[in-house]
Amino acid sequence: QVQVIGFVLVYCAYAIHIVYTLQLFRLCRPAEEAPAIAESPGAAWWPGEWGLPSAFQHALWVVAPPKELEPGLTDITAELRAEQSNGPKVASSQHSESEKRADVHRALGKQGESPAWFGVKVGLISLVIAWIFLTFGFTIEIMNQGTSHPSLLSAPGLANNARDPR
Repeated sequence: QVQVIGFVLVYCAYAIHIVYTLQLFRLCRPAEEAPAIAESPGAAWWPGEWGLPSAFQHALWVVAPPKELEPGLTDITAELRAEQSNGPKVASSQHSESEKRADVHRALGKQGESPAWFGVKVGLISLVIAWIFLTFGFTIEIMNQGTSHPSLLSAPGLANNARDPR
């Protein structure tokens, strides 16, 4: 009777692990569409080309300059660039908007997914497969319990049939 309760608890633990891993997969999956643009300081926003999980948009911080200056503010960087343009020329790394977009797409995979998401996806799918394998292995272990068939796991105090006793 106690053994049956233990078996049920093990199956519950395996089921919880499988559901938790599938939930992580759902939460970490990149969003299909970009969020709505919010033109307010501190609002969550990212470029549409970035496939980021919408579940974590509250924790995403892109530090970027504002598109337009508010009244009374000065752009020191623009002033320094203007001063430098009058002086000696320095090789600039200015790129057009299309080159920047092409660079973003080059960093993405063939299907438009980031290498980071590919790694997370492979890891989570492998984890689900591993939990399902453990569940089936435990089921086979229960079915072979009390038989002369060697067990996958060695019970404490019993000799392991796969080992030479010499």
